[in-house]
Amino acid sequence: MSFASQEYETDHLIQFLKEELERIIIQSGRASGNSVLGDAQALAIWFLHQEVGISYEEAHQCVLDESNDFGVDFIWEDKESKKVLVGQVEYDAGNWNKIPASESKATDTFVQFCKYLSEDSLPEALHERARSAWRRAKMLITQEHYSPRYYFVTPKHFGGPQRERIRKNSKLEDYDFFTNEELLERGEEFLDGQTGMSSFKLMFHESPLKLTFDYGQVFVASVVLKNIHEIIQAHKKEKKLKALFASNVRSYLNVKKRSKEIAEAIRATISQKPDQFIVCNNGVTIQCSKATLNHDHIFLERASISNGCQTVMNIDRYFCENEGANPNAQVFVTVIELKKDAANISSEVAIARNNQNPVDNRDLKSNHPMMVTLFHRLFAEKLKDTEKKYYLLRKQGEKQVVSKEEQDAKWKYFWLDADHLARCIAAVLRQNPNISAQGSNDIFGKFFPVIFPAIQDPSHNRCKFAYWLKKIVEMSYDGKERWRGIGDRLIKQQKDFKGPAQWTIVALIARQLQNDFSFQDSLENRFVSYCERWYCTKGNNAVEQFEEITFEMIEDAFLLLHSISKLLLGIQLPKSKGIYSQYDDLLKANNYDHICLQIKKGVQIGRQRDLKRSMTRLVEFLKEN
Repeated sequence: MSFASQEYETDHLIQFLKEELERIIIQSGRASGNSVLGDAQALAIWFLHQEVGISYEEAHQCVLDESNDFGVDFIWEDKESKKVLVGQVEYDAGNWNKIPASESKATDTFVQFCKYLSEDSLPEALHERARSAWRRAKMLITQEHYSPRYYFVTPKHFGGPQRERIRKNSKLEDYDFFTNEELLERGEEFLDGQTGMSSFKLMFHESPLKLTFDYGQVFVASVVLKNIHEIIQAHKKEKKLKALFASNVRSYLNVKKRSKEIAEAIRATISQKPDQFIVCNNGVTIQCSKATLNHDHIFLERASISNGCQTVMNIDRYFCENEGANPNAQVFVTVIELKKDAANISSEVAIARNNQNPVDNRDLKSNHPMMVTLFHRLFAEKLKDTEKKYYLLRKQGEKQVVSKEEQDAKWKYFWLDADHLARCIAAVLRQNPNISAQGSNDIFGKFFPVIFPAIQDPSHNRCKFAYWLKKIVEMSYDGKERWRGIGDRLIKQQKDFKGPAQWTIVALIARQLQNDFSFQDSLENRFVSYCERWYCTKGNNAVEQFEEITFEMIEDAFLLLHSISKLLLGIQLPKSKGIYSQYDDLLKANNYDHICLQIKKGVQIGRQRDLKRSMTRLVEFLKEN
């Protein structure tokens, strides 16, 4: 069962898809110079992005939905499979349910377009931008032997008999319907991280083994390595490399020692023992929505490599480093066509196939809908006064893949590591700094449902507050291991206090701001905006004042925590098995509640007054600026 269907109700999925369409309306409208897009235009953009793997920006150029569109809301040219996709979108934001769609509209919607294909006269009232798109489509269909493929997209419903009647009465055999059921399935794929997948040919060496199952077909084929290299190169050229591994729990690994050793072994086998490669390698698994067997290749639609990322990327690297080489080497490729219950099977395939080698919990959770939802909501945001977008790194190796695909990624994105963000959320939003000190397998294992906000939780912006509070605490000391501005000699000397104290400090600051000042979303958002400006720009008086006030607050928080911690060393604490003699043991243990209790009792009232005074300055600054 997929994570999406396992964890969330249909109304949660619909809620998120509506949010995504709202983001498309604002962002795409702004990018094109229009004030807003229509709901149907947004659905057309999302559908093209999800179904054929093009970006929102590219999809927007294909949308023709206007008052005089004569039933054609989008046209897209599929060069690889030589098809022209012609679509109609019927959308009412209030009707994401199984009420019947208009059968007569679906039957008649492409009449004018089909008439134009057989005649030489465009509808006179057809709007100007659609004219060139219609002409281009006709040229491809009549002269370049492209085949038209028609789509009717709506959140409403058509039953099986209705679909057959529409195909018969419209005289369109190649007519696909994406109604309520299909759109929700695409939505589940979207939340499982399977988006932007493209189509390509898989050339085989000998006739493949073919098996037929209830959910689709399975092919096992021997493929020459050169074809794998060509597929990778084509995806690099089209900037779809990340999409190629959408269903994989990991991206390309080439940094750690073990990953390098595996990579070198793969390339060495290709070079030194090419005829043994097919039996020495575990092979590659590809999932797709449709697989068509031809005499020398399988054509895969909406395909993604769910296992074998390291294999194919090192095959590609070998050919890039050995130009002109063509070793007698093959690899087994398993193609899994998922035409039924795709979302329910896809995640299980990716996880099961990748479990042949050790896979940690972070990898297994990389395509979990909580993670994907958070990715999309963060990706929709830009840092204050910059063009940088937040990019949540969910998978190992993802940064390298994105950087290979987008040469300007360094300047376009602000990278957020999912493991680090999880710890920030645990300390600040969940008020549990003890979780923040745990291992990654526990963070993405038993603590995962506690940490990450659910899909129906709209307050994902609070995750940015958690991140930036930790970031500014982290950067409030210089490289000489001295806390900036703190004069307490004990803190300077005791290095075992600094690192472990940070998670408790950010939790404590968040708690005190919330308790003493009702530090709600508006102030959190202002704090985030100033942190973004502080991190990205310098020389601004307001930003410098923000830094001074914030660092003073952080200093007071550290001094308060240190003064309390000194009193707790050498005594038996509740729930502790022994007596703490070092700060790192004290602060890494689950003693946060006891520390908060000491503050409530006022055991260091002077330090508490200092902290409240500096917090007051910060709150007043954010309200006034």
